Amino acid sequence: MVFKNLDAFTTFKDDPKTGIITDIDGTISKIAPTPDEAVVEPLIKDSISKLVKKFKLVAVVSGRSVEDAQRMLDIDGILYVGNHGLEYLKDGKRYIEPDVVKILPQLKEAIEKIQNGDICRIPGILLEEKGVCFSIHYRQCEDSEKTRKIILDCLKKLEQKDLKVTEGRKLVELRPPIAFNKGSILEKIVSDNNLKKVIYLGDDITDVDAFDKIKELVSLNKVDGAAIAVKSMEVPPYVMDHADYWVDNVDEVGKFFLWLTENSKNK
Repeated sequence: MVFKNLDAFTTFKDDPKTGIITDIDGTISKIAPTPDEAVVEPLIKDSISKLVKKFKLVAVVSGRSVEDAQRMLDIDGILYVGNHGLEYLKDGKRYIEPDVVKILPQLKEAIEKIQNGDICRIPGILLEEKGVCFSIHYRQCEDSEKTRKIILDCLKKLEQKDLKVTEGRKLVELRPPIAFNKGSILEKIVSDNNLKKVIYLGDDITDVDAFDKIKELVSLNKVDGAAIAVKSMEVPPYVMDHADYWVDNVDEVGKFFLWLTENSKNK
């Protein structure tokens, strides 16, 4: 647990070259019935603003679109990365990986088939178009496991071989088959910003890529890092097993952020 091991984070806390990278939903924002209902509470926003003033880099790496991530936080000085690393905001401009652009027509075709198919007839289903990805949420469906199997079966029938099907917490997602994930974008962020220390926080299957990348970079002596999982009833044991530390909930993330900014040698 993080709060029983705060001494392990002292060197991170006192190094201005530390980078803080975090997921949004389930990490700094409590899981909500629908994506539009999720919010980042003012106290956590305030703690993140303090991190921005203290450390070399603060980044959010989300499964949401990059514009949506920015809307939720609306904090200057943050690096916003959306759709698991496929797009990001830099100097106020949105950048998309070139290989992603090539596959967008096929993604659009698949989305149209989904919108006109059996998935839409499932009570409680929610479709979310995110520009370069497409999410199918089944959190509000009566039988979530049965619904998940139906969704996966329907996507197999699309025969879109050039698209990738992935899963998260109560959602299935259709993505371009680009070798970008939260791990690869974390490595790019570390390299581009010459970070010497990095803390990554997440709560979902997609965050495991980032957890594992931190361990790889540490083993290669490229960075001093720590992976922190945010617990909840929905977080699979698999995610927890790949983290170095954990906190009990989103509120504890805010407390940890505040601790990082207090009583520091570097003001």
